[in-house]
Amino acid sequence: MPSDPLRSAINIVRMRSLTRFTQSTGPRVIHVTVKKLTMKCIVAITALLLTVVNVPVLATQAESTGYPDWAVVSVAHRGGIVPGYPENTLEAFRQAIEHGAQAIEIDLRGTKDGEIVIMHDETVDRTTNGSGRTTDLTTSELKRLDAGYGRKIPTYEETLELVAGTGVTLLLDIKESPDLDRNRVVRITEHRNAVLNVIVGVRNLEDLRTFRILNPNLRILGFIPKVEDVRPFVEAGVDIIRLWPRWIAEDPGLIKSIHSSGIPVWATAGDAQRGELERLVRFGVNGILTDFPALLSALLDDLRKNRNN
Repeated sequence: MPSDPLRSAINIVRMRSLTRFTQSTGPRVIHVTVKKLTMKCIVAITALLLTVVNVPVLATQAESTGYPDWAVVSVAHRGGIVPGYPENTLEAFRQAIEHGAQAIEIDLRGTKDGEIVIMHDETVDRTTNGSGRTTDLTTSELKRLDAGYGRKIPTYEETLELVAGTGVTLLLDIKESPDLDRNRVVRITEHRNAVLNVIVGVRNLEDLRTFRILNPNLRILGFIPKVEDVRPFVEAGVDIIRLWPRWIAEDPGLIKSIHSSGIPVWATAGDAQRGELERLVRFGVNGILTDFPALLSALLDDLRKNRNN
């Protein structure tokens, strides 16, 4: 289950989405007035906001330890790249949950018959015993393939069913393909009552705007293609920015700059080992996408214990 700090962070981003939704639909849906909040509530909300927004005061408090005071979200990249648990399979997702991942990144692609399946590559050649483009195969044909160790290619709906009730968030990597039905992605998410349990990862501003229109409550992460895209995505209302570690190393002030806009920063670490993961934490990222969720969870546990000593 996610830690209390993570739950608080996610709730704040949800509040931002709900506020956006209220502004677009009027007070018929949600009506909250500041007058009804007690001083205790205001103080609590302010504290949570500081956790998520990462204002400069937190950096000041962390100077003595070299680590930020906020919780870092552990995200299993493709469910984790672990021997015996093929990437983007239900078995990999179960393993990630057992190892303490608070979120799981999955790759969505469309099939020939309009289904949404989990597949990273454009073709099935690398990860299965089959060949061909995912979009040229039906769901039935894809289900007959071996994704490794006898595992099957899961659908998006099967994955939502797996994580339901676990408290784990799904980060959806929306591939830039006309064969992926964005509307169907949202309708399946709504049908499973999972709108507030997923984060939609987009790579272009068109998709960002599309998902905002399809459901304003959806949280959106920007898989920005180049560092110069930070500002356009922030101005378009993205909720989280994903950076590559090399960008952070080249410009140590980049994270602070994004934080000043009230936007959390996640980084894709891939197969980075403990030392590199710890370095990203020191830089001040709010979440890390890792191939090794067990390794990252152990590191974060150690840092949490040291901070409390």
